[in-house]
Amino acid sequence: MNTTKSFYLKLTLLLFGFTFIFSYNSFAGHSLQVDFGSTAEANISTSNFSFDKIWGYIVSLLGPGVAFYAVLIARPLLRNKLIENHVTQRIDQIHNSNSEVRLYCQQLISNYTPSIYKHDKFGDEDLKKIIRDIEKGYLITQDSSSEVATLMYFLKNTLQQYGRRFNYYEQKFHVFSSDIFPFVINVLNRVVMYSTQVIPIPASTDISNVDLIVKPLSRFVTDGKMSKFKNYRLGVNYDKDSASCLIYTDMVNQTSLQHLKECASIVISSTRAIAKLLYLRDIYIPLIWGSKKYPKDALFRIELTLVGFDENTNVSIEGGESNKTVVLYYSNLSNFGYSPKLTEETFVKNFLDDWLKIENFKFPKPIKFAYVTDEMIKVEVDRIELQEIFNTYKRKIRNNLRIKNNSESMLERLWKYICRN
Repeated sequence: MNTTKSFYLKLTLLLFGFTFIFSYNSFAGHSLQVDFGSTAEANISTSNFSFDKIWGYIVSLLGPGVAFYAVLIARPLLRNKLIENHVTQRIDQIHNSNSEVRLYCQQLISNYTPSIYKHDKFGDEDLKKIIRDIEKGYLITQDSSSEVATLMYFLKNTLQQYGRRFNYYEQKFHVFSSDIFPFVINVLNRVVMYSTQVIPIPASTDISNVDLIVKPLSRFVTDGKMSKFKNYRLGVNYDKDSASCLIYTDMVNQTSLQHLKECASIVISSTRAIAKLLYLRDIYIPLIWGSKKYPKDALFRIELTLVGFDENTNVSIEGGESNKTVVLYYSNLSNFGYSPKLTEETFVKNFLDDWLKIENFKFPKPIKFAYVTDEMIKVEVDRIELQEIFNTYKRKIRNNLRIKNNSESMLERLWKYICRN
């Protein structure tokens, strides 16, 4: 804004300067043609003539100059005003949508709360009804703030994934209303909390153009750019490093439903949030546990993903000593099964860490090893051993968790340009 004001000030001074110079030249040119014989009379007539002529020039230039100056000033001011009106309308729209979502979620919470205290079996029809309710709420969040839309997106997709595998889970687990409804209500409460926030006004109304097509092909297409406000996020945030993703993963991990953790991991499709939860507790265990056999063959290679964990504290009645353990849930999230089933020995010895890429990683000796489903394994290990692993590889873990900056430096862009040409 200061640069714009300086530009208009210089333009104004320049306009008056040209007017003065033009008037002065006219006065000087006429004075050279004066008869030097009659000095007094010539001075009077020249003075009168020069004044009238200068005034005529000023009047003739004043109209077009003011009009030109007004056009230059009005164009950017009008553009900024239109942008400000657009931002204001958008913020009002987000506030209105948040209010609508808040009322809807509060109504769902009121409807679901009595089911927490019931021990009825949770059936397929119950799940379908919840999915329909959440899908309706998600459609309302399309104009809401990013945090609200993101949480509803994760909840909707997790329940839909749960619905696709409900018949399989129903044979393995006995799910009751008191199991699933608390989780849904907790997420809805978090949505209500986010919907009450004040939408921040953008720091600037600058507009950036985003390339939709990569540069080698952008010259061959039309309408290859999309305009958007800088530092202004709308809709679902698909970033796996976002706070919403971490919060939702933590809420899922706090449940006792292993199959729900599996469904959420399929939706999120990233282990970075789980890694951060482990980092918070100063423990580490491989997030992706891949078989040493067929290391480069994705079709035949077994790859198990850490979908969640539980923390247990066992207290001895006799001595009063406590022993802390961590229960890990590894699941095969691919569409291909594997056989024969893994044993504790093959699980520990025939796999390697595919996330941290630690060579010859020694998996802690399991206290318990069991199958939860045909594709999910539960492994209980001593917490102290996980802390020792964390302390050994803390720096490497921190480096893996750093948010990668995709922006290139000027030197890197220059070097790519030189190499391309």
